[in-house]
Amino acid sequence: MSEPWFLGLLEGKHWLSNADYDIDTIFTVLKAAKELKEMFHKGIRKVNWLDGKTLYLIFYNKSLRTRNSFQTGMYQLGGQAIYISPDQVYTPTLPEDMVPYATEAISDVARVLSRYGSGIAIRIYGDAAKWIIGRGHRIIQEFAKWSKVPVLNMEDDIWHPFQSLADALAAFEALGFPKDLRGKKVVVSYAYSGGLKPLAVPQDVATTFAMLGADVYVAHPPGFELLDDVMNKAKKYAEHWGSEFKIVYNMDEAFEGATIVYPKAWSPKGFFPPFNSKVDKEGAMAYQNKFKDWIVTIERLEKAGKPFYMHCGPADRGQEVTDEVLDSYPKSLYFEEAENRLHVQKAVMAMTMGSRKW
Repeated sequence: MSEPWFLGLLEGKHWLSNADYDIDTIFTVLKAAKELKEMFHKGIRKVNWLDGKTLYLIFYNKSLRTRNSFQTGMYQLGGQAIYISPDQVYTPTLPEDMVPYATEAISDVARVLSRYGSGIAIRIYGDAAKWIIGRGHRIIQEFAKWSKVPVLNMEDDIWHPFQSLADALAAFEALGFPKDLRGKKVVVSYAYSGGLKPLAVPQDVATTFAMLGADVYVAHPPGFELLDDVMNKAKKYAEHWGSEFKIVYNMDEAFEGATIVYPKAWSPKGFFPPFNSKVDKEGAMAYQNKFKDWIVTIERLEKAGKPFYMHCGPADRGQEVTDEVLDSYPKSLYFEEAENRLHVQKAVMAMTMGSRKW
């Protein structure tokens, strides 16, 4: 099969955050992903665009969608992906956390893998990043600093770029592929969970949808504020489009008249460094437990006017959302989003790891 127009378009570049790129580049990725999805559904499941190329997948955290979509995507592009668990190697570590015969400097790991393969992808947040907000992203930046091949962010404690790209593709599909998302109200809302979760998904979704022109509403109880610098990015994108960006403290108020709602758990940042002097998981859990009524139900969606429902997965059934919404709500995009991880990641891998022949 002939090589596509997007192969090698961003050859050699890292993908740490969607906000590192301009708005046109994000639209270009979505266009390529749309074409790749169409190929996939026509039965074209294997090409040789990344023949002989290897992507190293370093997972400090568990994964279903991310690991399998990256590994499958590399195979379908003609390359291979190699899974690396940090506890099965000397753990790649920042300089201040080195332990003899237990860790290895990220600067060394990145340069070694750069000599073997064509890309390095990393996922790190939560316990693996010591619950110091921003440390996971710093680790991925350290890989990018030393790597001679593209570094891809598979989720850290600030960003989850491929998830929000997959979400954006699902939104455009559901809306019939408008030119942009101006005039569409997208609500990124807190939803209760009995587990501690990073800020990455809500921050990335709010920012990416603002990049694409949507009116973005962020809804959460007091104490669940997202990072100021990230919210300021979203505001600037909204200003670019002449769209709205609002923060609301009531789920039903935020949902009213929404085109898309994206209710997702995250943990209150005030219980973790650098916003607290120590990691206070117990305090965070106790505070979260005050907001169990932040759950998505069919009734809540119907009251809001039946918006599209989105969630990155895995959704905590009975906490973030009821079974009925996930299993039978006709405007749920839950599984489309999951599938789209494959297609947007293939687009970015082909762009960054591919080589232009012209």
